[in-house]
Amino acid sequence: MQLYPGIEVGPGGELLVGGLKALDLARTFGTPLYVYVEDAIRWKAREYLKELRRISVPADVAYASKAYLSLRMARVAGEEGLWLDVASAGEFFLATKAGFPPERILFHGNNKSPEELKMAIKNGVGRIVADSLAEIKRIQEIASALGRTQAVLIRVAPGIDPHTHKALATGRIDSKFGIPVYRGAHIEAVRLALKMKNVRFMGFHCHVGSQIFERRWFELAGKTMGAIYEDCLKAAGVFPEECDMGGGLGVAYVPEDKELSIGEYCEALVGSFRDRLSNLGLPMPRIFIEPGRSIVAQAGITLYKVGTIKRLPSGQKLLAVDGGMADNPRPMLYSAKYRCLLARQAREGQLSYRVVGKNCEEGDTLIEEAFLPMVRTGDILAVMVTGAYHYSMSSNYNALPRPGVVHVYEGRAFPVVRRQTYRDLLDEQIEGTDRLALASNMGQF
Repeated sequence: MQLYPGIEVGPGGELLVGGLKALDLARTFGTPLYVYVEDAIRWKAREYLKELRRISVPADVAYASKAYLSLRMARVAGEEGLWLDVASAGEFFLATKAGFPPERILFHGNNKSPEELKMAIKNGVGRIVADSLAEIKRIQEIASALGRTQAVLIRVAPGIDPHTHKALATGRIDSKFGIPVYRGAHIEAVRLALKMKNVRFMGFHCHVGSQIFERRWFELAGKTMGAIYEDCLKAAGVFPEECDMGGGLGVAYVPEDKELSIGEYCEALVGSFRDRLSNLGLPMPRIFIEPGRSIVAQAGITLYKVGTIKRLPSGQKLLAVDGGMADNPRPMLYSAKYRCLLARQAREGQLSYRVVGKNCEEGDTLIEEAFLPMVRTGDILAVMVTGAYHYSMSSNYNALPRPGVVHVYEGRAFPVVRRQTYRDLLDEQIEGTDRLALASNMGQF
């Protein structure tokens, strides 16, 4: 029985990941462990490209790397013909060290430093998504000093609130991102960019939010961007060559989440933009979309080992695992909900457990109520749909080493990010040689 692409229940009831037993992966690579079915990631990337070709628009897909980035993931994106969306110099650095072509990178961020901009421009970044008037001026100054002309998209806040989680709604007029479409501020930005000799204005960028399940918000975004392009032609005398529509397609984490298909999403977002321009008699610019979560989320699981199991005075059973909020902060940040299964018996059961982590926070709860068969200490627990914003948001809280990352591709499992060791925790410390010597003599460390 398939649970997600590449993740299924085997004939003996065990959990299979890319055709391999989750139990074997845990034994081989340890826990906690992030596991990705690379075949599923590649399939999702191809599905996006296929659907954009189907609706016949000139378009590119830029993978939003903040969802999950490793050297291997950057190579996968490159091999599948994607662009990359990066949000920091660190992401840009990782991508280019993986051999990803810098000319296929879009550089985002609401507060890029001069050093970040210099790194990107000097190394041939494809597009910089300018977030403010001040940044447009900064790009001009740096590009001029380097003797370059830099292609730029101007990010706008279109004033759309898709009623997702407050922390994920990025299209509102008062968002920290972009230039608000308010009293002509976006047109002022265009006029400024057109004056800059070393800035090439390519078009606009918008992103209305993440984890959106309703088609109407994407349709509204497309129509709104069509109106903005009409406005730009009338007010600034230029029709932009490109339009980046962002991402935002919601992903089902639990059965009650009802997600749109990739085809429905592309038709709603890009199709509505195309239809609006067609009604105005305007040509279709080159489109970018930026899926991240929807490419990797369901391709990933996290494997934990069960430790303490106890019954609370309320009667609830509490099940503690060897990870927690340090490797998955989303339940605390967004009240995110998850589903989990036992690796040895991958089905829901009749017993109710609260799944908690080992971090020193009462709020370190991964799943408020999970229905499982009888769980034993030492069991391997698999939390589903953890491919997006888990490894990338993990931390060393309580000085816990970060988990390793494993990909499964074409039936073979291999590590792509090394599990941190206790020794790694010392690398950034500058307390002096005496303490380092003491730590090196501690046997298990």
